[in-house]
Amino acid sequence: MNCVPDNGHSDDGELFREFDHTGDLGIELEAPSRPELFAHALTALSRLMVEPDGIRPLEARRLELAAASDPDLMHDLLSAALTLFLADGFIWQDASVAEQDGGLAATLRGEPFDRRRHSLIQELKAVTYHRLSVEQSNGRWRARIVIDV
Repeated sequence: MNCVPDNGHSDDGELFREFDHTGDLGIELEAPSRPELFAHALTALSRLMVEPDGIRPLEARRLELAAASDPDLMHDLLSAALTLFLADGFIWQDASVAEQDGGLAATLRGEPFDRRRHSLIQELKAVTYHRLSVEQSNGRWRARIVIDV
């Protein structure tokens, strides 16, 4: 299991943990609140694609979503963010999330991806429903996400 250094978002010293999954990439996240869990997931998605050094928070993009369940909401939110990168070339340094009308409003702060300044780590194809979970337990929120690479 690889650990990614904390960027100040989590209590235990890491933003997310990768787990082995054949042909895909799996991550596990934990946060003290539901909005923070979704924000961590958005930031982790960005860090899986592009080295965070050099990403400047010059612009903000807002995503507003609602879904029937938290796993559906996680899937849809991460898929929308991935589309921002793949279709619009927008890479974000960090994210914040707030509860809104039964759904979530996420703000991604970043800039257009520039191959001369940003280092691509890996291309991600899609967020999957395979083994996707979002749950609250013992006052903490946890998620498990598998991404097609």
